[in-house]
Amino acid sequence: MVFKQYIESIQDFPNQGILFRDIQPLLEDSEMLYDAVYEMSRLINLDSVDYFVGIESRGFIFASALALHNNKGFKMIRKQGKLPPTDLITISYDLEYGSDKIQMKQGGGKVILVDDVYATGGTMAAAAELCKLAGYNVIDKVCLLDIGIVKDHDVKCLITYE
Repeated sequence: MVFKQYIESIQDFPNQGILFRDIQPLLEDSEMLYDAVYEMSRLINLDSVDYFVGIESRGFIFASALALHNNKGFKMIRKQGKLPPTDLITISYDLEYGSDKIQMKQGGGKVILVDDVYATGGTMAAAAELCKLAGYNVIDKVCLLDIGIVKDHDVKCLITYE
């Protein structure tokens, strides 16, 4: 797949033994970025979607581009304390080395969750639960790339590593 050529693999970053997949080269190329957004749109169920929901922070890039490309709205899931404190729902979730809290504003409608990288699935699962608690119906999930840690999941990914 041509998109993989625009993902740089960086050994031992940010820690020893980690192979980091850097999406920045793809973002730097306007044609590849446009094509990636177009192809991500083709992976997902666009029937009656109201909003694309971006997961902080790089998920914002793809969710807002998908929203614009498909003439839909955009909503954000942010880390605790980053959104104005009105009508927010907050949940905690476990990370590889600790825990975190994410928030979003209450509302309603059908949403597609969007992030840049699918790794262990913890953030995506927490985001889906948060959407549900905030009044949204998650109809699909999409990421630019899957780094290949979890083999069986329901997130649609444009680029997959084994």
